[in-house]
Amino acid sequence: MTIAALQALIDEELPGIPRHPAPRIPRTHCSAKDTTMTTSPVPHPRPADPPPADAAPIAVRALIAWAHAHPDKAVRRLGDQAHFALGELRTRHQGEQELARVAAEEADLEERLAEVRARKAELAPKRKAPARDYDPATVRTWARAEGLTVPDRGKIPDAVLTAWREHHATPEAGR
Repeated sequence: MTIAALQALIDEELPGIPRHPAPRIPRTHCSAKDTTMTTSPVPHPRPADPPPADAAPIAVRALIAWAHAHPDKAVRRLGDQAHFALGELRTRHQGEQELARVAAEEADLEERLAEVRARKAELAPKRKAPARDYDPATVRTWARAEGLTVPDRGKIPDAVLTAWREHHATPEAGR
């Protein structure tokens, strides 16, 4: 089956569908000594006779059924090729439609999930930082004055905090 014949079948079944034009193939220069044939091995197709004005277009199914029942093997083969090509096109079309439906459903579900997550964050109890019974700068200053090693930033060691608390809990802490 030629591309032109397949395009005619597609145009008949799906009229009005825009298609991209055929790609341009650049001509190459070749001399007569490069070719051994003087004529093209591919016969030029006859121009198709225009259908009579009163003739109704043949449905693709009817045309393929006619080709399957035709006594000429070449016509039957063309009918088989057209039948296979149209079946493949239908399968691809259905697959793309299903993919579009699934993508739309996925977008809807993602939107719904975002709404649910926002509501969950709204209802979840707010975490508060634990209340400190000390000021880190004050504890660091005290620890350095007492000769204890304490980092400039970050967590104050538990031993330093314990010592500071004990020092400030004693009655003489008011020095």
